[in-house]
Amino acid sequence: MQITRVRTVQALLACGAMLAASTVLAACGGSAATTGSAATTQGGGTPDASTAAIVSCYRAHGDPSFPDPVYDPGDGRWHFAVSPGTAPASTRQACQHLFPTANASPPVPQAQFQQLVRLAECLRQHGVPHWPDPDPDGAFGLPPALQSKTPAWPGAAKACQRYMPSGGLNAYAAS
Repeated sequence: MQITRVRTVQALLACGAMLAASTVLAACGGSAATTGSAATTQGGGTPDASTAAIVSCYRAHGDPSFPDPVYDPGDGRWHFAVSPGTAPASTRQACQHLFPTANASPPVPQAQFQQLVRLAECLRQHGVPHWPDPDPDGAFGLPPALQSKTPAWPGAAKACQRYMPSGGLNAYAAS
C-alpha cells in the first residue's frame, strides 16, 4: 500500500515534468517507470511475453532507456510505463510487428472506462478545459494545447487524484 502511494506521488510529479518538457504522457499517474527487477516483484509476477518482447525490441532498436512495464493490481494487467508511440519512428517501425493490433492493449473494462471518463470530466472542471475523453482502449489523445506545459495541470491532477488509475494514465499525441 505504501509503495503504491509513493509511486502515485512520483508519477504525478513525472506527469507534470513530462508536460512541462513538451513530452507526450503515457502510462503515467499511478506508478512510476521502473527498471530491472522492480517491475517483476509486483503482484502480477512478470509481464506477459508480448509486452516483454515489445520492451526488449524498443531497447534494441533505438530506445535503450524504454522503461519496464508496470503492473496494475486494479485491473490485473501489465501496462507500458510510457506510450510506445513516444519512441522514435525508426524504433516503432522496427517493432510494429510485435503488436497484435494497432492498439497496444485491449479495450478497458466498462467500470475502468467510466472511471477514466470521470477523470476527464474532473480535469476539465479543475482548469484543464481541453482534456479529452478516453478512447475505447482507455488512452487519452492529447490535443496540441496539452502537449506542452499546462499551468493548471498540477492542481487539476491533485484535485482529481481519486480518479487516477493505479496503472497510470495512457496518453498520446493527437493530431
